[in-house]
Amino acid sequence: MSQDDSKPPLKTPNEVELGNGQVTVSGISSMSMKRKFSILSIISVGYNISNSWVAIAASYAIALQLGGTVTLLYGIIAVTIAMLCTGLTLAELASVYPTAGGQYHFTSILAPSKWSRGLSYFSGLAAVFAWITLVASICISTTQMLMAIIIRWSPNYEPQTWHYFLVYQGFNALMVLYNIFLTNKTLWVYNFGFILSISTFTTITIACPARSSTNDSSWDIWTKFVNGSNGWPDGISFLTGLTTPQFMLSGLDATLHLAEECLEPERIVPRAVLATVSVGFATAFPFAIGVIYSSSDAQAALKSATQFPIYIIWEQATRSPAAGTAFMSALFVVSCVALNAVHQTASRLTWSFARDEALFFSNRLEVIHHSLGVPVLSLLLNWFLVLLVGIVYVCSSTAFNAFISTTVIVAQISYAVPALILICRRRPSEFLPPTRPLKLPNFIGYFANGICVSWAVILTVFFTFPTEFPVTGGNMNYAAPVLAIMVLLGVANWFLYARRWYHGPRLEL
Repeated sequence: MSQDDSKPPLKTPNEVELGNGQVTVSGISSMSMKRKFSILSIISVGYNISNSWVAIAASYAIALQLGGTVTLLYGIIAVTIAMLCTGLTLAELASVYPTAGGQYHFTSILAPSKWSRGLSYFSGLAAVFAWITLVASICISTTQMLMAIIIRWSPNYEPQTWHYFLVYQGFNALMVLYNIFLTNKTLWVYNFGFILSISTFTTITIACPARSSTNDSSWDIWTKFVNGSNGWPDGISFLTGLTTPQFMLSGLDATLHLAEECLEPERIVPRAVLATVSVGFATAFPFAIGVIYSSSDAQAALKSATQFPIYIIWEQATRSPAAGTAFMSALFVVSCVALNAVHQTASRLTWSFARDEALFFSNRLEVIHHSLGVPVLSLLLNWFLVLLVGIVYVCSSTAFNAFISTTVIVAQISYAVPALILICRRRPSEFLPPTRPLKLPNFIGYFANGICVSWAVILTVFFTFPTEFPVTGGNMNYAAPVLAIMVLLGVANWFLYARRWYHGPRLEL
């Protein structure tokens, strides 16, 4: 298959050696970054971004309100199965095409020439939006953690919305500056974040049930479904309540976008993707069980002035405000490391998209600073976009929550596009050579690809449903209008710029 003649001239191609002959991947710039990530460091980055038990802790209130403990516990299992299939899909492709573009590069390579540019642009734009909203999500969560500690120990303090806004913007700016000047010199921070996260998880999961005065071992926790929708059937209520479990594996594609900074990426990146899912479940599920069995008064925690219910639950369980604050402080530090990691990964995706001429000022956004070794302008662009999303928070927290709730939807859509193409093209050997480092048996490959696509449909449909009846302006789910805005922005960028200049990599066999 050759490069479409109607496309603009491509940049210097890279060549990838495959076992059954040489295949040239055309259209990937020769401009690259220093390879510095080993298998342990890249797994640390991937884990720091997903930090599954932290995601459960941060959004625990949502889980309780939308289905209770049954949705949380069985939701974690259901999400893990779906995301394991998604991870297998991405890992197999990354073992053949390890580039910073990740899923949209997979799409560009796999799609027929006629559809390659359009589909890969759509997948890439979905991924870019997903990472911008994920950065905003972790940034506001980190802000709320810090503010919760301040509120807990300053009972006379009355926080205002603009206080949260200023702290949010401070974290956003601080992490971008850290990424520009220090990240490449302090990769040990990710190892520190990984160790702190695992040790904090272990301590909380053991200490809270052990110290708690709650002796509730009722099977109701596993069997009694609480339908909080006031109108939806239980099945739909369960699906709309999977928000918290789904967020535990947000950023599953993180290591894909750092592939060009990895040693032996075709082997390391697939392992890192699958390790993210495995460690995510191994921490999130026990953590959820521990919290549920050590919670003595969940309703009091939900009404807490700190606006962070898990904080109060830890205090209840340990019977010690100091212990609860220590856990909360560790959670805050782990979240800061995660925020740094998501800014780094998001910038690499923006850089890759600019390298393929998909964005205005691509010739500037793709530049890697010669001494710092990072795409400075791509980092600054992401900082500005996250700043704009923060302004929405001041205007309307409901609209802001709608923005960040689309993270998992658009991310899964970006994964599903190459998975669907693989299915439609019957997983051909010219795209998945037999000598690839990660080779799934064909029936497992089809199953994983099919679940990946099906999960994207489920999330898109049910995560845009209103969560309760009757629907009002206050409880309406604004995710659908946000998705529509994203589509309009993408279409506008396509016709104003990308339709003429955008290109993705193609195979020349």
